[in-house]
Amino acid sequence: MLSTWEEKVEFVRMHYEEQGYRVHSGLQFGAELVLYADRPDLVHSDFCIHVTRDDESIDWREMQTLVRSMPDLHKTLVLANVKGIDVGKPYVEELAITTEHAPFRHRPKTIEVGGQKKKSRTNLQN
Repeated sequence: MLSTWEEKVEFVRMHYEEQGYRVHSGLQFGAELVLYADRPDLVHSDFCIHVTRDDESIDWREMQTLVRSMPDLHKTLVLANVKGIDVGKPYVEELAITTEHAPFRHRPKTIEVGGQKKKSRTNLQN
């Protein structure tokens, strides 16, 4: 169970889906996953998820690149590490790295639309 890195990414995907997020590929942002609080055509994503590798260490150049790009993208970087595999009770350990340009917005399950709303097509014409 969860023997490959791809299986761990899928486990992290399911973790965030269970919390109510819509989870998509984060390839365009340099991360494994990106989280939406609602449909991507209605809201911008607030979080980029980077799933750490087995050895739990992160190359400082990779970290610097990810951290530097997040403010320009208006996203919060979340490092996700799958723990507890050895005892048969896997869980996701998270570390959020945010800046003043990408405020941390925790998404309670009661909120239906995310923090960054896209302009509707009718508003764009005005």
